[in-house]
This record gives sequence, structure tokens and C-alpha cells, in this order.
Amino acid sequence: MTGRDDTAPATASTAPGAAGRPAPAAGVTTAPSTSPRIPRPGRDLELRPFPDIGADSPAAQREALARLRAWAEQSAEDAMDWYLRDKRRKRTASRLLQGLAIGFAVAGTAVPLGTAAAGGGGQGWGYVLLAVAAGCKGFDHFFGVSSTWMRDIGVAHALRGELNAVRLEWATDVLRAGPAGATRDPDLPLEPAEVERQLALIARLVGAVRGHIEAETGDWQAEFSASTRQLHDQGALPAARSTPGG
Repeated sequence: MTGRDDTAPATASTAPGAAGRPAPAAGVTTAPSTSPRIPRPGRDLELRPFPDIGADSPAAQREALARLRAWAEQSAEDAMDWYLRDKRRKRTASRLLQGLAIGFAVAGTAVPLGTAAAGGGGQGWGYVLLAVAAGCKGFDHFFGVSSTWMRDIGVAHALRGELNAVRLEWATDVLRAGPAGATRDPDLPLEPAEVERQLALIARLVGAVRGHIEAETGDWQAEFSASTRQLHDQGALPAARSTPGG
């Protein structure tokens, strides 16, 4: 995913916090994440440090599940925020390029007509303006500005849906446990079925985030390779020369 900017602040709708998450599953106390929000001055989506995990006591087991859940949710939020920031930048660039292309195309058609009606000789500027309009469209197509904008929207919505679905299922487990789960003795270990259920939800969220990112990255690579190959076929880029004996 190299080449995307990643400097804007996180959106308020996805920022982690107690108000934005359901209560933990039965018998699990929510613990603050050991990895704070990471300032990311670079251009790539960075990974959060994996939390410290221990299960030498029932309390440590509950703490480990809470940390794993917070890590998975915040990683999903990081990815969603990244795509939303990239979407805003690509939207601005796409609209600018499309607007310039339309403006130069209209001017390239109007200038020759106007100069011809006035008896002038500036018809050649029409070709220049039309060439600039074509250049704007070509820039958008080659660098995939508009197509990346659309993919960013799709991935951001998909990640939001996955995150909300996991949070809803976690909250459902809490409500099904009822008061008995909230008053359970913290010195008693969790039931194996309960642990498996919580780990499955965490693994599902992590896998969904990874799958969406890998799919979008694959689409971006395929599009870029196709655009480069098209420019080579059209002679816009010099072909690689083979060296003797190579």
C-alpha cells in the first residue's frame, strides 16, 4: 500500500473509547489497551504492537482477552481511518482532475470557434487545450485516482460493518449472560466454551481486516500493472532493453 498519505487525525465516529464499545463478555473486565494511538508520520498503514498475553490466573486470563479484543478493534479502526483519510484525498484529487479536464475540453472547443468568428488565427490553441484535457484524464487513469477513491469507500464501509458486527455479537453474549455473568467470582476461570467464543470473534475480526486490505492491495497492484502495460503497448514509455548475454 505504499504511496498513500496517512497524516490526518482519526475520525470521531471511530475513535476508541468506552462509549463506542459494548460491555465485555460475561466475566471479562475491559482493560485499557497497552498500545496507545500511534502517531503515523509515514505513508503506509502501520501495525499495532501485539499486546502482552498471560494466563497464569483467572484474572490474567480475563485481562488477556480484554487486551486482545482492544488490540483487534483498534487495529480495525486504524485501517478504517486510513482508508477514510485516503478517500478524502483521492476525492479532492479526482474532482480537481475531472473539473480541469472538462474545463480545458470546453475551452479547447470554444477557443477555435471564437477566434474563427472574430477572424483571428488562434485556432492552434484549441489543440493545446484539448491535449491538456486529455492529459488530465490520462493522469487520473494511470495513477488510478478516481478508481482508488471508489475502492477506499468500499473498504472503509466493509471494515465498519465487520467491526460493528463483532461488537454486536460480543454485546449479545453479555446480555445473554445476564446478571449472573456480571457477578461471577473473578477468581474462577472462564468456561472453555466462553473463551473459545471470544477468541473466535477476535480472530474473525482480525481475519476480516487482513482480507479486505489484501484484496484492495491486490486490486491496486493489478490496476497499476495494467496501466503500465498499456502505456508500454502504446509507446508512451520506453521498453526495457535486453543486454547481450542476458
